[in-house]
Amino acid sequence: MIRIISRSLLLLFFLLLGSAHAANKGAEEDEFGFDPQIFSLSKKKESAFDAPSATYVLSSEDIRRSGATSIPEILRLIPGVQVSRMNGHTYAITIRGFNRQFSNKLLVMIDGRTVYTTLFSGVAWDIHDYVIEDIDRIEVVRGPGGTVWGANAVNGIINIITKNSAQTQGVYFSQIVGNQDRSITEVRYGGENFNKDSYRLYAKKSVRGGLDQYDNKFENRDGNKQERAGFRYDMTSVKDNALSIYGDVFSGKAQNFFTSLNNPNRNDKESVGANIIANWSKKISNKSSIMLNTYLDYDKFDIPVLERSAKTLDIDFQHFYNFSKGNDFIWGIGYRQIEDNIVESTTLNGSIPINYSPDKRNDQLFTAFIQDKMELTPSLYLTLGSKFEKNDFTGFEYQPNARLAYYPTRNQTIWTSASRAVRTPTRAEDDIDLKADNTSITINRGSDTYESENLLAYELGYRIKPNPKLIIDATTFYNDYSKLRTFEQTGSGPTAQNLGHGETYGFEINGKWQVNSDWKLEASYEYLKSNLHISDNSTDQNATIVGIRDRLEMAEDQSPQNQIKFRSFYNITPKIEFDNILYYADNLPSASGETIGNRGISSYFRFDTRLGYLPTRNIDLSFGIQNLLDQRHSEFKKALYNRRTEIGRTFYFKLVWQY
Repeated sequence: MIRIISRSLLLLFFLLLGSAHAANKGAEEDEFGFDPQIFSLSKKKESAFDAPSATYVLSSEDIRRSGATSIPEILRLIPGVQVSRMNGHTYAITIRGFNRQFSNKLLVMIDGRTVYTTLFSGVAWDIHDYVIEDIDRIEVVRGPGGTVWGANAVNGIINIITKNSAQTQGVYFSQIVGNQDRSITEVRYGGENFNKDSYRLYAKKSVRGGLDQYDNKFENRDGNKQERAGFRYDMTSVKDNALSIYGDVFSGKAQNFFTSLNNPNRNDKESVGANIIANWSKKISNKSSIMLNTYLDYDKFDIPVLERSAKTLDIDFQHFYNFSKGNDFIWGIGYRQIEDNIVESTTLNGSIPINYSPDKRNDQLFTAFIQDKMELTPSLYLTLGSKFEKNDFTGFEYQPNARLAYYPTRNQTIWTSASRAVRTPTRAEDDIDLKADNTSITINRGSDTYESENLLAYELGYRIKPNPKLIIDATTFYNDYSKLRTFEQTGSGPTAQNLGHGETYGFEINGKWQVNSDWKLEASYEYLKSNLHISDNSTDQNATIVGIRDRLEMAEDQSPQNQIKFRSFYNITPKIEFDNILYYADNLPSASGETIGNRGISSYFRFDTRLGYLPTRNIDLSFGIQNLLDQRHSEFKKALYNRRTEIGRTFYFKLVWQY
């Protein structure tokens, strides 16, 4: 079945290629947005088409037309990103494998602010619920990004970038109602001061329903509620300077977060937080500019087994200097401090399921990086760079990178790269003592000798624009991992160690075709193969070790081997929009030793459709159905303290008014 689908998709690309040769040659190079600018590759804007990396930029218009109502659902649109919904508030999201509830090899940022938590490695997607219309673009780098962004940018980077406040002037109001997104309200006001500096204020409240349990079809009562408010101020009135200050506060509740505790009165996760970001850039000369980015972040959550609060200070400085027309040099330094405090539950059904020692930590991170892009010939460019870090978990780390880009013609890019990246330990590997559900049996324990996981990555890519209305982007990669996490049996219980290694490899292809001014098509296919191994003396594969649901070799079966995505955005009339998205995800097979309720996931198709109507320039009405062709399906296996659930058919109505 999948072989037929794969061949059909490749045939589609060739048909698009052949049809596009008849398209109008007189169109402008970027008339249809096929060559966006990307910031996340080198911390400066550059052409995504010319970039020597596997990149993708999702525009705000693509987000609007998709009908997606949350950031995780938006990420489904992006080629190479695997999104699996686990329940009403939890997602497993990754790039190029190793998917899990808290994917630890993917760096996620919002306006450059890292939202990767150092407690358990991963992203708590339930708390990042922003005004969707304020997202300017989502930039994705598939593959290592440690040279620029540092540790944990191993398999990829997702950078969610919001709009400048000059782009959000006036009043904006949005209301969504549906059977699962029960009520989502967004309000925003933007204006200018006497210096023509711009600002915006916004607020959002969302009430989302839960999913159904897999085994008995009962409602899992795992809805999610959140309230958020914030501001942004952009100053451009000072010559050769730009200053942006923005921040927000939020509170939320992820219901029935610990479903396996069977305690309906105390299963929720309650979260609060706030942050403020300041970004300043200055043009010194035509050859030189500087940028200073800093943020303060506070977040706190309370779950049945513990309460954790954390404060983060981050300062990042870069200097850009062009030695010549063909030599772009960047260097930078950074500092991050994370102070957290953990209070465990003193008793829960007679046991202490989680213990962190020490319960308070104050960790510091010092960084420096250099990168030089050199013109070897007018059509050949070499980029060399490295990140250097000093952290409190493993000490000194380095992450070098070499990229070569060749432009045989104006409409082609051939690139290759070799990179090293690391994932540094977290609290969950350094000083945790985790018990089995409602028992005193240890199921894993941290170790202060745990080392960083390492990756050596090799990539080769090709892009072509046969004409201004068509672009095809293909990448192949090979990843060599060492010192992967295993849990080894010791006298005190399974302990985190580094006795794993393995390799992943694959192929990704994406094509965009602007058929005409009213119709845009996009298709993508991704193939991923994982081979993970443990050392001969490892006990990680021992299924008799109580509670081990995270054995390394199970990770081979956490990401689909084949994925397909197809999008069609069509304007029936200037006022009526008809948009459709088809997804296919391969099955996740059962691994040996998995329990009955945690066995494999069947392959599935998902089809989303949206009908939009714009009666006036100020009003946008839309109706959408998600998962139209399938009454229900599971997307991921159960996780710690969570039941396996099923995603059903959903619908929503949306009203947007802006003036």
